[in-house]
Amino acid sequence: MGAKKRQNKRVLFFMVTALIIFSAFGLYHFKRAEDLRLAVDNQYAHAFHELTEYVNDIDVLLKKTMLVQNARQMSSLSAEIYMQSAAAKANLAVLPTGGTNLSDTSKFLSQTADYTGYLATKVINNGTVSAEEYENLVSLSDYAGRVKKHLTEMDDRLYNQQLSFDRVSDFAVHADDGNSDFADSMETMEKTFQDYPSLIYDGPFSEHIEAIQSSVLSGKLNISQMVATDKAKLFLGDGRSENIKFSGEGNGKIPTFDFIGTEKDGRSYAVSVSKKGGEIVYMLDNRQVSESKLTIEEAVENAKKFLEKKGFQHMKSSYYETAGHTVTVNFAAMQNETVLYSDLIKVKVALDNGEVLGFEAMGYLMNHKTRIFPEKLLSEEEVKERISPHLSLESMRLAFIPLESKREVLTFECKGNFNDETFLLYINAVTGDEEKILMLIESENGKLTV
Repeated sequence: MGAKKRQNKRVLFFMVTALIIFSAFGLYHFKRAEDLRLAVDNQYAHAFHELTEYVNDIDVLLKKTMLVQNARQMSSLSAEIYMQSAAAKANLAVLPTGGTNLSDTSKFLSQTADYTGYLATKVINNGTVSAEEYENLVSLSDYAGRVKKHLTEMDDRLYNQQLSFDRVSDFAVHADDGNSDFADSMETMEKTFQDYPSLIYDGPFSEHIEAIQSSVLSGKLNISQMVATDKAKLFLGDGRSENIKFSGEGNGKIPTFDFIGTEKDGRSYAVSVSKKGGEIVYMLDNRQVSESKLTIEEAVENAKKFLEKKGFQHMKSSYYETAGHTVTVNFAAMQNETVLYSDLIKVKVALDNGEVLGFEAMGYLMNHKTRIFPEKLLSEEEVKERISPHLSLESMRLAFIPLESKREVLTFECKGNFNDETFLLYINAVTGDEEKILMLIESENGKLTV
């Protein structure tokens, strides 16, 4: 009996010891988890406080911009707004929003920086801020003030522990403890922009960019999936169209019917046909190319003949890039002797036999149309006066080029040499302003611009 008691005591001892160990282990990991949670919360709190400060600065800077009359001051203020907006967006991106989409808030920050930069450039070039542009500044300042007020209130509630980062609005049960969810508060701020006005200006965040529609497909009728199948087969030609099948629909800028095909040897390809008008938007053949027999010039000529056969006339090759034993060539449409750089088609050619393995016509389909030329253009002599004397000019031609805003300008494309490197200067054909400067890089891997 004594032995049994001793055995029971030992069992009890081990059970108590194990319980203590497991409790200590659990407490240790709970403490670590709590420390980690606090560290994460502190990071969130820091990012949110920074966001609040940056938006406050943007609000002040916008008010200053509304009063400035000097080009130098305008440039300085727009540069500050750009930096503060970029920093605000960086902090916004790391906050826990519980799946809430803050795209309008982010867009507001981007557009504020872009719009003030646009005004600064205009003033520097001896322009003035119009009444409409001033009202846009007033509107931006008003929204900055609203966002600042909301963020400041949230910051105070975080400090007073009335707002929590660790509640996710989709799952939290909101008790009547005054502690509400951070994501919900951010969603409330996002709703501030429901009546946000459209801004149309020459910049990459201008509202008109989102509304751009295809020039080629405008007014054309929708086609059926069956007709799209026939279009895809015809484009692929004999041999590659036998096993083609429908794979889905694309909902990008140009809605498409998408098809795929696979051969017995594993070769596969994909084709996208526009729902409206039945134009080929994209084609890619994954055939592996193991050797190069053709020169770049021969491949470019094959690509040009392919485009002509498919009905794309008056296309001029510009830049190209090699990868493995293939080359991808950029073709721009021509109107008389003027290059239309927005009307772009890319063609991928195999260097073993010249077969076309890839085709992409998004730029062409979105932009191609007959351009109207300004009545009065600068003379070539007047253009030369606006080019740096350090550039050794080789050639000059007219070209429509796209700006960041997607707006086009007619320019003189001036190709020349500087320090043994080739540059392209684009001079506005009407105003003489320098619109762009690109450097032409030629290597064994291609001819590209940067």
